Amino acid sequence: MDLRTVVELFKVLSHPTRLRIVLLLKEHGQLCVCELMPHLNTTQPNLSQHLAVLRLNGLVETHKTKNMIYYRLAENEFLLHLLNNVESFLTKEVTPSE
Repeated sequence: MDLRTVVELFKVLSHPTRLRIVLLLKEHGQLCVCELMPHLNTTQPNLSQHLAVLRLNGLVETHKTKNMIYYRLAENEFLLHLLNNVESFLTKEVTPSE
């Protein structure tokens, strides 16, 4: 992976909603828009726009079952490693320094 690709990845993930989406997909495996909605403070059209950005940048994949479109993380080792580090950072207990 070259530097330009990494920069683009960070640009895409710099929006809090998109970062939250990929963290939710990592946690749950796959979700449809109706399952993502309760976790995000946004409208369905806005959520769909964020999912489109993630899909166009190769970070999520879709599959359709009957009328439902499900989203899942794309197989991307760098992305998974990055998300593991983000989760680790977010779950660390911050202790005051003396």
